[in-house]
This record gives sequence, structure tokens and C-alpha cells, in this order.
Amino acid sequence: MWKPVAVPFQNSQPLPTLPTTDEIRACTNVLWETEASKIVALNDNIVVKYGRCITISEGQSLVYLERHVPGVPAPRLYTMYYDSKQLFLVMQRVPGVPLNFIWPSLAPSEKDDIVAKLQRISDIMRKAECPWPDFFGGLDGGGVYHYLFYSQHGDQKFLGPFSGESAFVAGLVGNYRALVENNNHPDYKARFYEKYLPGVLQGHRPTLTHGDMQQKNIMVVENTSRPNDQDQGGRSFDIVLVDWESSGWLPDFWEFFCASYPLHFQWDEDWSWRVQEFIQVWPAEMAMMQLIDRDLGW
Repeated sequence: MWKPVAVPFQNSQPLPTLPTTDEIRACTNVLWETEASKIVALNDNIVVKYGRCITISEGQSLVYLERHVPGVPAPRLYTMYYDSKQLFLVMQRVPGVPLNFIWPSLAPSEKDDIVAKLQRISDIMRKAECPWPDFFGGLDGGGVYHYLFYSQHGDQKFLGPFSGESAFVAGLVGNYRALVENNNHPDYKARFYEKYLPGVLQGHRPTLTHGDMQQKNIMVVENTSRPNDQDQGGRSFDIVLVDWESSGWLPDFWEFFCASYPLHFQWDEDWSWRVQEFIQVWPAEMAMMQLIDRDLGW
């Protein structure tokens, strides 16, 4: 049985020399920054996420993957701790570049090579067994870390976890009803979702889900020691999935829903078609999810 690790946490496996908190704060090699979080690269081997908006769930997800689903390539978490009410995730820096940097320039056989590897990773994730019975929520045992489940009830948290698929759907619909009531709008559409959404979003088991399978979260690096599985004339690439902050045990349609989020999914590009080769598509579920996403999403 999986039990989330205590914080502060340090990986028991051999580690590189780790930076101090002062060294992390002083680092000027900033990869990403918002008012409440920052990602810095200390060197070629270490990257650190820290801030008030960094969540324990991402760290717990990396520990879970390393211990229980090692076939899924993800960064290793070295340490996780709090300092001045900010969470620090000290992690392995993954070599390579995000897939969107090179995808348009790849040869067809190289795209085939990458998609085939993503298919194998996806198969491993679908076969993973949830450690809790009929559980829908984060890999840390907490709520659903997705904007549709950010509570509209005024308590500033993510809803969940949920016991059973019907409770998961009820949580989603209830969150929309709360939004409607907060804005003093008529509840006709809330009633529509309450009546019809459970009939469409049913029969789905908890599935290990990345929750943000975009090209920017797929790191690729050329492997010159191995031939392309699809065509010996093309290059071969190693793949690592990063940014597990939205991961969880979620219905098996959820991965494609998140991957096809309109702001990141362009139907005039071949990626939109290739995604279907490694993530299962549920057309009816997608239609309903896109409806409620337009009403409840950001």
C-alpha cells in the first residue's frame, strides 16, 4: 500500500551534491517565474521549483512514480522541504529540449519513433493499479489538482478526493452549481449537467494520469547510441515527462481531455492527430467535457 512520504523528505538513493537554500534563492538561471513560484537551474544536473504555489502533490507524484511505476520516465525528486512557508522541490534536471522546440523539424520516421515511445509509456500508465479502492484524486491521496475542481464554494482548495466515479462527477457538477449560485445566475444549465453528465461520464476506472500531456512537458534528447526503431536512417530520442503537478488517479478519458485543451491543441497541426495514437479518445465524453469546461473553466 502506498503511503505518501513525510515532509521534509530526502531521497534514500545516491544523490548529487545538493545546493543550499541560500544558493537556490541566489540562482539567476531562471527557467520560469511567477509572483508565487520560480523554477531555477542550479547546474546541468539539478533544477529546483520553489514558492508558495508549488504543491506537495507534485513531489509526492515523483516519489510514487520512482518507487512504484519506474517504467514511466520522470525526473527524480532529491529533496522536498519548506522554508519560510515556501515549498522547495529539488529535482533531477532532465537533459534535452521540450518536444515543441523540434517537432516541426522532425522527419516522419523520427515523429513515429517518438510517438511509439509515448505509446509504450501510456500503456504502462494505463496498466498501473490505483493503491486505494475506487479512488479519484491526486497521487498524494489528496484532491483533484485541476482548475475545474478548484472550489467555487469559497474555501480556496481543490475538491476531492472522491470515492467512486459518481462522486467524482457529482463534485464536478456541484462545483459548477456553486459558481452559478455565487453569480446569482439561473440554474437551468446546472440542472442540465446534473441530469445528463452522469449518464455520459460513467464506466471509467481510476487511471494513472499525467494531466498535462502537452509537447512542452515532453522532454526529448537524441540518443546517438541507439537506432531509430522505425527507420534506421532517422534519429532516435529518449523521452522524459515533466511537470506532474496535475497528475492523479482520474477517469481514463481525462488524459485526452487535458491534452486537447483548446489553448494548446491546434487542429491545423499534425500533433493533434498523432496524440490519438498514444492517448485513448472518448468522443462523447470529450464533447460533454468541452461544454462544461467553457462554463466552469478559466
